[in-house]
Amino acid sequence: MTVIEEGDQPEFLGWLLPSYPRPSMSRTFLSFLNPKREFHVNTNQHGEERAYVMTGQYERVVPMDLYPQHLVKAILCRDFDQMEGLGIYEVVEEDLALCEFVCTSKQPVQQILREGLNWIREEA
Repeated sequence: MTVIEEGDQPEFLGWLLPSYPRPSMSRTFLSFLNPKREFHVNTNQHGEERAYVMTGQYERVVPMDLYPQHLVKAILCRDFDQMEGLGIYEVVEEDLALCEFVCTSKQPVQQILREGLNWIREEA
């Protein structure tokens, strides 16, 4: 189990300023040059809401055989058949927590999944 500090403090200019070393799956920061370094991480978004970009990063951190990015997009579109086909019944929020952490777009993946599960429960 991993516990990450809640990052609810606003940050001036978000990700633009190199205020402290941050881990990055997309090599956005130079921290990828030193992979063994320890980081102080939190759940802060480091900026404003962003467009949802398909990067393929979710698949690298999810140990299950599913397509989490496609599942999240199906939930956002309220495509019932596609959600079922992509395995929405087999996951809970904690399964996609790392997806939210590595997301370049900083989407609230766990919240989106919970809303999708609630929507399916209401429709059934």
